[in-house]
Amino acid sequence: MKSHDSATSAALSTRGTTSPTEAVLRPPVAAESTAAATAAGPPVAARRVALGRYVGYWFDRTPRRALYCASYYKFAARLIGRGSRVLDVGCSEGLGTWLLANECGSARGLDPDEAAVAVARDNWRDPRIEFVCDDFLAAAPAEYDAVVNFDVIEHIFPEHAEDFLARIAANLVENGMAVVGTPSLQGQAYASDVSKAGHVNVYSGQRLEEAMRRHFRHVFMFAANDEVVHTGFLPMAHYLIAVGCIKRTVC
Repeated sequence: MKSHDSATSAALSTRGTTSPTEAVLRPPVAAESTAAATAAGPPVAARRVALGRYVGYWFDRTPRRALYCASYYKFAARLIGRGSRVLDVGCSEGLGTWLLANECGSARGLDPDEAAVAVARDNWRDPRIEFVCDDFLAAAPAEYDAVVNFDVIEHIFPEHAEDFLARIAANLVENGMAVVGTPSLQGQAYASDVSKAGHVNVYSGQRLEEAMRRHFRHVFMFAANDEVVHTGFLPMAHYLIAVGCIKRTVC
C-alpha cells in the first residue's frame, strides 16, 4: 500500500481503518470540498453545535427523526419564501428555526422549555434568529408573515386547541401563512407508548382541515411519510401538514 500523508493518516486513525481504498479516495474528496468552498466565497469559521436533550435523543435512538424534522421545516420554508418574518411556535432546541431563518430571512423561536431555549441560543447565534422562552397562548401577539409549528398541537388538550389556532391567526399579517404539522390519527397505531401518552389531541386529516378552515379562508392539506412530503391519500399518511392562508377576521 502506498504511504499516506499526515492528513490521510489522521483520517484513517479517526475512522479506525487501514483500508487502502479509503486511503486513496479520501484526500481528493477533501481537496475538492475545499476548492468548492473557496469558489463559493470567503471561508466560514468552524462552529460547534451541541446536541441538547431532545435532538440528542433523536440522534442517539432514532436519528431518522432528525431527518423528518428537517424535511418538514424545509418544506415550510420553501412555501413561505424569502424576505419573510417567521414565528416558530414550539421551537425546542432551534434546529428548525435556524432552517427557517436561512431560507426565509428572519425567524423567532418560541418555547416554554427553558433548557431547550438555552440550547437554541447557544447553538444558533445569528442576527436573523431570536429565541424566547414564553407561553404562546399568554404572550402578546405580534405580526408575522408566517407562523410555523410542528409536533405541538397534539400535545394541547382539545378544549384549548381552538384558542391555539386562533392565536396563530392573531400573530399573522392579513395575508399571512400558517403551517401546522402533527402526527396523524392513523399513524398512532405505530407510535411508541411514550409518544401515545403525550399525544392528547390527535387529528385525522378531515378534522385538522375543518379546524383550520374555521380560522383561515384557504386551507391546503399535505401529507408526509417518513421525510417525503406529498399530496397523497391522507388516511395513509403518518404525518399531516395543514397550510392556512389569509386569516378570517372573525373566527
